[in-house]
Amino acid sequence: MRIIVVDDMGAMRQTVKKTLNSLGFTDIAEAKNGKEVYDTIIASCDIPGRRIDLGVVDWNMAPISGLDLLKMIRQDKRVKDMIFVMLTAEQMRDNILLALQSKVDEYIIKPFTGATIKEKFDKITARELGKIKKEIDEFFEKGAPDEAEAEKAVGHFAGHYRRVGEISPWSFLVPMETGRMFLRFGKLDEAEKWLRKVISINFGVAEAHNLLSQTLRAMGKIPESINELKIAVVERPNSGELKQKLGEAYLREGKIDEAIEILAESLSLLEKSDDTKLKAKSKNSLGRAKIAKGDKEDSKELHEEAAREIKGALALDPDMISASYNLMVAYRKAGMDEKAAEVYKSIQSIEPKDAEGWVALGKSYMDKSEKSKALFAFKKADALAEGRFSVYEEISQSLYKGRVMDEALVYLAKAKELNPSDVFSYNLSGIIHRMADNHAEAVKEYQKASQLDPENAGLFFNLGVAYYKIGDETKSLENFKKAKALDTDLPELNHYMKLLGAS
Repeated sequence: MRIIVVDDMGAMRQTVKKTLNSLGFTDIAEAKNGKEVYDTIIASCDIPGRRIDLGVVDWNMAPISGLDLLKMIRQDKRVKDMIFVMLTAEQMRDNILLALQSKVDEYIIKPFTGATIKEKFDKITARELGKIKKEIDEFFEKGAPDEAEAEKAVGHFAGHYRRVGEISPWSFLVPMETGRMFLRFGKLDEAEKWLRKVISINFGVAEAHNLLSQTLRAMGKIPESINELKIAVVERPNSGELKQKLGEAYLREGKIDEAIEILAESLSLLEKSDDTKLKAKSKNSLGRAKIAKGDKEDSKELHEEAAREIKGALALDPDMISASYNLMVAYRKAGMDEKAAEVYKSIQSIEPKDAEGWVALGKSYMDKSEKSKALFAFKKADALAEGRFSVYEEISQSLYKGRVMDEALVYLAKAKELNPSDVFSYNLSGIIHRMADNHAEAVKEYQKASQLDPENAGLFFNLGVAYYKIGDETKSLENFKKAKALDTDLPELNHYMKLLGAS
């Protein structure tokens, strides 16, 4: 990472440089005023490998102050994303507010220490990691990517993480999030490499051991996976979620006594956690009710209603339901039928009672990449759907995002049977068939969708792509032209039309 230090006092520039050197930064430029540094920053954009990534800038300078320089940087698209840290001698609230409004990344009050700069850089790193995580979530929200899209995205996000890692090279957070990203994309060897790096930097980070356990399990390295979970539990002994995972692992390995012990502890911790949430939410609801209604009777009624709603929400806790089911199975395997029956009664009290609840539970499992549990929940939702095609659409969309394509098609077929005029089901079916290279089937689905919604340019574009893939260029071009007539800004439309010799 290339840093520039800007201060009109030479002694202060040297102090900042020495502090940065002590933290491991060596590529540091200097400037003595705002005008000089702005020209230097802009010029660096044209020099490969010499772009300035971060500025540590004094507030009080002439003729251009640090605040003025910040505004100039944020308004210039070439450098608007560079990291900007402001130095100020006065802890004035108005100054801090002005800097924040102008999108400063951090500010440091003089005098400062190396620990202060390290803390500020860590905050910047955490924020940048949050931005990347949001971008990854949005990528997967669009649906399951094909192989080419996934490869391109992995390179893009890995580059982001690499740049952020240069801000706080001492931190384990960046390699941990890099490992999490590779795990999410199914790049298990890379995920293992990065997560082991975290553990080498800071052994005992529970989340790193947990993620490594998931990675090793996916690779079929079960004993190693269990060992990592055990370390995570030692580091976070009050985590009901981690203990539920360890208990489930013991159960799969046939270690019934160990499974019973750890699953019982897991349930106890999860119940305490939910009791705490329940009390806090209930008190909050009651307080708001008193303010809104002004009398005890109405407040009590609203409080009870809020408590019922919270109880319903707690019933969807996937870890608690998993721990309960696993404990019941463990008791049965141990021949402890009465204990198993007791747990079964508790399961009945917390299980969702309607299709929507099971769908929500299934989606929670999909978010945790626990696909077999998600399918079980969706099967329960199916049994309670009572002819609501929206239930099947929601299930199929969740399965599609989780790349469980065959099951997604099954639920889409049920949705289409209940509502033959629904465009969504046909379009998503077409997308899934296209991703599986079943382009002839994709054509059939897109045709039905475009007949139902003849004003939807995206459907004609999808149909054009499907025809192109099966080699019918005439029909492909015909549908691309229909799409262009409806929307000239569709991504990749011009690319395909050029391939077909049209403009």
